[in-house]
Amino acid sequence: MLFHSPPFFVFFAAYFVAQMLVPLRWRLWLIIVGGTVFYGWWDPRLVWVPHLLALIGWAGARWTSAGVERRSQRRRLAVSVSLLLLPLLVFKYANFLYHTLVQELAGGPPWTLAVPLPLGISFVTFTMIAYVVDAYRGLYRVERRASMVSAYTVFFPHLIAGPILRPRELMPQLDRPRPALAVSATLGVAIFTVGLAKKLIFATSLADTVDRVYAGSAAFSACDYLLAIYGFSLQIYCDFSGYTDMAIGLALLLGVRLPNNFDRPYASRSVAEFWRRWHKTLSFWLRDYLYIPLGGNRGGGWFRFRNIMITMVLAGLWHGANWTFALWGAFHGLCIAANHVLRRRRSRGKPPGGARHWAAVAITFHVVTLGWILFRAPNLAVGWRVLSGPFRAPAGDLADFVTLNAFPLALLAIFLLTHPIDTHARVRLAAARLPATVLWPAIALIWAVSFALGTGNAGKFIYFDF
Repeated sequence: MLFHSPPFFVFFAAYFVAQMLVPLRWRLWLIIVGGTVFYGWWDPRLVWVPHLLALIGWAGARWTSAGVERRSQRRRLAVSVSLLLLPLLVFKYANFLYHTLVQELAGGPPWTLAVPLPLGISFVTFTMIAYVVDAYRGLYRVERRASMVSAYTVFFPHLIAGPILRPRELMPQLDRPRPALAVSATLGVAIFTVGLAKKLIFATSLADTVDRVYAGSAAFSACDYLLAIYGFSLQIYCDFSGYTDMAIGLALLLGVRLPNNFDRPYASRSVAEFWRRWHKTLSFWLRDYLYIPLGGNRGGGWFRFRNIMITMVLAGLWHGANWTFALWGAFHGLCIAANHVLRRRRSRGKPPGGARHWAAVAITFHVVTLGWILFRAPNLAVGWRVLSGPFRAPAGDLADFVTLNAFPLALLAIFLLTHPIDTHARVRLAAARLPATVLWPAIALIWAVSFALGTGNAGKFIYFDF
C-alpha cells in the first residue's frame, strides 16, 4: 500500500477508527496487527521477516544483558548483531557476493538465489541493531515485553523506509500512548500534504524524463542529459523526503512524533554538511554505530581517512548490492575527507560568507548531483554514458527543448526557489496562523493538483528498494 493509494486510505481510516475504540492497554497489539497487515499487503510470503528480526532483537538484548562480565556481553552482542545481519546478507547480498567472489574471481558455476527482496529489510535491520546496541550501552533499558519490541519494529509509518528510529525516540511514546485525537490533526494533515505534493507533483512528474535518458532508448541532446542529471537530484529528494513527510504526518495523526529526516540538504556548503542534512537518521546511525566504533577521528590522518572510507563505502552498499553504490559511497567518502582537510585550513582564517557561502552551496550541489549519476545508473557503462552525455551529445535546438520540456524546467525552477524554506517549522507556523478558511482550501487544492498530475504513473517510492 502506497501512502497515496486508495487502498491505503481505506486501511488508515479503519486503523484510525480502531485506535479510537481500542483501550490504551491494547494499543501495542493494534500496532502489531496494523503493521503486519500493512507489510503483508506487498507480499504475504515475507510478512515473517520484520517479526523475525524483532524477535532476534528482543532475545538478543536480553541475552546480552544477562552476561556476567563485560567481555561476555560484548561477545553476545556480536552474535546478536550477526544474527540480525544474516537475513540482510542472504536476501540482499548473496547473489552479489557469489557473482563477485565465487563466479568472477574463482570461476565458479553460474548460480542465482531466486528470492524476492523484502521491502524495508535494511531499515528494519538497522532499527533492530540500534535497539540491541543501545540496550548494551545502557542508553535504553532492556525491554522485557516482546510485544513492545515488535510494535517498535512494525509501526507502519516508518516500517518500509524509515526514519531509522532509536528506541528512545519511539518506545516511550508507545509505552505511554496518547488518547485518540490528543494531537493536532491539522498539523499532521498539513505535513502529509507537503509530502504528497513532493511525491506526486515533483518526483513523479520528473520520473519519465529521467528514466528515458538512463534507459538510453533514443538519441538525446546535451540538454536532455543535463535535464535528466539535475532532474534526478530533484526527483530523489522529493521522493524520499516526500515519503518521510507523509510518514511523519501519519504518525502525528496517531499521536506519535517521528524525527525529521531532512533539513534542506541542497543548501549545504560541503558534502560533510550534506550528510548532516540528508537522511539524517541514517547519517547519525552510521556515525554512532559504525564510524565511532571504528575509531572515529582518533589518531587523525590516515586512520580518520580509513574510517571515513569504510563507513561511506558500506553506506553505499547499504543502498544496494551493486558496484555503482560502492563507488557512490567511496566518492562521498573522498569528498568528506577533503572537507576535513579544507576545514582545518579554513579554521585559520575567516569563515566563508556572502558570495563565498553561495559559491560553496553551488559547488556542493553540483558535486552531489554528479554523485547521483552513480546512484541512479544500473551499471558503470550507463553511468559513463550519462556523465559524458552533456559533452558528447549534440546541443540540439534550445527553443524546441524548452518548449518540449517546459513543465519539468518549471518544476526545477520552483524547487530551487522553495527549497531554502522547506522546513516543518514553516509548515507548523502556517498551520497555526492561517485561518481555516484559507488553510483547508489550500490543502484541498494541493491534493487535487497532486492527484491530477500523479494519477496513473505514481510508482512506489525509490527507497522502498533499499
